[in-house]
Amino acid sequence: MSRTRMIVVAVVTAGLAAAVFWMPAAVQHDDAQASAQNAQAAQAAPKKASPHKEFMREKLAASNQVLEGLLTEDYKLIEKGGSKFREMSDAAKWRVSTDMMYRSHSEDFQRNVDKLIETAEKAESIDRVALAWFDTTLSCIDCHRWVRTVLIADSKAPLGLPVATASESGK
Repeated sequence: MSRTRMIVVAVVTAGLAAAVFWMPAAVQHDDAQASAQNAQAAQAAPKKASPHKEFMREKLAASNQVLEGLLTEDYKLIEKGGSKFREMSDAAKWRVSTDMMYRSHSEDFQRNVDKLIETAEKAESIDRVALAWFDTTLSCIDCHRWVRTVLIADSKAPLGLPVATASESGK
């Protein structure tokens, strides 16, 4: 494996890990009473993931398809993961805000996913596909950083993000 490819794979893997683990860091609370109540509730009943968290896990599954495709040079698997991302990014639950910056991040992600799919369809160079995936991953990281630092920090309601409807988002 070339040094460039190893670096790209390492950066992409690190980016995915950061994206998966952003949520636990964002939901930490300073309120000891709330933590105690959450611990009691967790013991009382099995914990079910929120719809938002389940959706995030679906995004991670699509990421894994793309990464596996890159590592095995399976262009069809890369296309499949990219297409899943594209489909998910058109869903109403993707849009957690109607804010102009959030829409800009989302559109940037969609452009990068389209480029990823197009590059994988050509099946000419795994390095070009890896670079398209790198761009896609960076757009994920930028958006997640923005959601953490702006939406969650401003709302002080970590998992209470409202999901924009199609009419609110202008789509």
